[in-house]
Amino acid sequence: MKKLLLFLLLASLPAMALDYGISVKLNPKGKTISGTETIVWQNTTDTATDILPLHLYMNAFSNNRSIFAVESGGKHRGNRMDVKETKGFGYCKIIKVLVNGENAMDKFRYISDVPDPESLGVFWKDEISKRIRPDKTIGIIRLSKPLEPGETVTLTITFETKFPRVFARTGYWKTFFMGGQWFPKIAVFQGKKGWNCHFFHYRSEFFADFAHYTVALTVPQNYVVGATGYLKTETKQGNTKTLTFSVDNVHDFAWTAWDHWKVATDNWKHVKLFLLYPPGHEGTVHRQLEALKAAFSGYAELCGEDYPYKKFTLVDPPAQASGAGGMEYPMLVTGMFPSILIPSEVRMPEMVIVHEFGHNYFYGMLASNEFEDAWMDEGMNSFGTAYAMDRHYKYDVDFPFLKMDGFDEARMGYGAYKGPDFPGKAAWEFSPAGNGYSNLSYNKPTIYLRTLENMLGKEKFLQIFHTYFTEYKFKHPTPQDFLTVVKETAGDRAEDFVRRMLYTRDKIDFAVTEATSRKTPPFLGLKDFKPIHHDREKEKIKTGYQNTIIVENRGDFQYPVSVEARFKNGSKKMFTWDGKGGWHRFEFNSTSPMTVAIVDPNRIYACDISLKNNAVTLDPRTGSSMNKLALFISQLVQMVFNISSLSI
Repeated sequence: MKKLLLFLLLASLPAMALDYGISVKLNPKGKTISGTETIVWQNTTDTATDILPLHLYMNAFSNNRSIFAVESGGKHRGNRMDVKETKGFGYCKIIKVLVNGENAMDKFRYISDVPDPESLGVFWKDEISKRIRPDKTIGIIRLSKPLEPGETVTLTITFETKFPRVFARTGYWKTFFMGGQWFPKIAVFQGKKGWNCHFFHYRSEFFADFAHYTVALTVPQNYVVGATGYLKTETKQGNTKTLTFSVDNVHDFAWTAWDHWKVATDNWKHVKLFLLYPPGHEGTVHRQLEALKAAFSGYAELCGEDYPYKKFTLVDPPAQASGAGGMEYPMLVTGMFPSILIPSEVRMPEMVIVHEFGHNYFYGMLASNEFEDAWMDEGMNSFGTAYAMDRHYKYDVDFPFLKMDGFDEARMGYGAYKGPDFPGKAAWEFSPAGNGYSNLSYNKPTIYLRTLENMLGKEKFLQIFHTYFTEYKFKHPTPQDFLTVVKETAGDRAEDFVRRMLYTRDKIDFAVTEATSRKTPPFLGLKDFKPIHHDREKEKIKTGYQNTIIVENRGDFQYPVSVEARFKNGSKKMFTWDGKGGWHRFEFNSTSPMTVAIVDPNRIYACDISLKNNAVTLDPRTGSSMNKLALFISQLVQMVFNISSLSI
């Protein structure tokens, strides 16, 4: 039955309107690849086009004045772009272009050489600045006549790519090569909306159409290669070998080659797993493969369908090439195991592996536009990472004195953000201050989706993701597509919650501002105008407590919330407040003194901006130095996670 379901899934993939045939040879000494690429593209829209834009991402590393270099300051995840000598730079150079077999090199221009690039409509006008002139990350081919709806064009491109010293997901280190965004890639045509072909910004990744790929890589015979797709043939000639890979329905192709790779294999259901790791990392193999299989299972549960391809490659780059780590491609991702000394209780390497695999769902199959809506990729996938990690490991940090899961980390990261932005922005529109892109594209969606899960219950919540995946796999879903699924599955309130998460700075912040518990005093004075005589001994026995809890809604959502009182004898009392009116007072009696008052004790609102004000403790013993130490360590761990996993 499982094999039948997999067959039906693969059979349901749409016919390819885009085909790449690439044949290149690696020159390890020159750090280059050179060869030809044939692109067959069909206009499947109802709008004609007279241009064909190409992404030439590697040109972001051709100088220190590209848009990527300027926006990043030459830094990415703690790595610096090597600008000391020219061999540290990289490029993707177009040598020759044929359109339907005819020479069209005179019709090709790099975007910086186009006199009026704004008129092309391939990017947003507010992306333009004086920095465009040295930027060559977009190429434009002008057609001699418009390509009408339904028509097909064949491009034959001769090109050379020079790898930079490993930086920002791609490049070389000695004889190690990571081929990411290494070839000319046609942009996405959206009909009447025109071409979607943004510049390569620092805070953005990639957007492309699904295609069939056939890629022939010629490398030295002693090199081990990992790549997207399935190995179809391997031929040897002299001291080189040519490996030909082929695959349907992916929107990118990546590879790695190194003469020092060690290989481990495993299986998950129908999928053959490959781990490429450097010498010395033998002791990490079990941890890495366990994390990978945990990812497969977790995302299958979240999205409702198993991973459809039959092969997957995990790459563990050598420490000296850490800039290649923590990146996703279809059927191949790079992890990040910075030290074999990382204890098993700190699962940062596992978290990175799970996260990068998850992009094979959120980006790989649900191919949203990460230039414009990074949260649909990074935010949904960060939730999926925390979901899968929780399902398999429970905690990312698992010491006896400190336990933290991915949702704790996301809440702490988002809680520290004080800036002006919200998730529903294009990647380059975020303020460079305050780590807004990371916190709002990754952390805020993670913790708000967790809150939605708590509000709806797991079954209804998973129905949203199952429906979303079923309807939009192998397509380009938009934010409105997801909001529509949320509304149709869970109703207006759920849709309003997600919409406000995306497009406002609205937050949830419930607080206990006061809690008191006092012995009930004896009745003194006159009752019915007559004096009362007291039996002191009986009153000692009957003494109760008068309790008060004051809660505030300091946030923007008027949602009902639970309030819990805990007593010295171990009993509890629950109340409910509708969250309206700004604040509310609860007054009640008890036979035992109240020791703790908590708002939202079950953490339904996981996105509550501050948990420090969610409880008031009347028992001073709970404020021990050990609790303070645990809080300090948790904050330190969060800082390490934020630095190590930024934009993974």
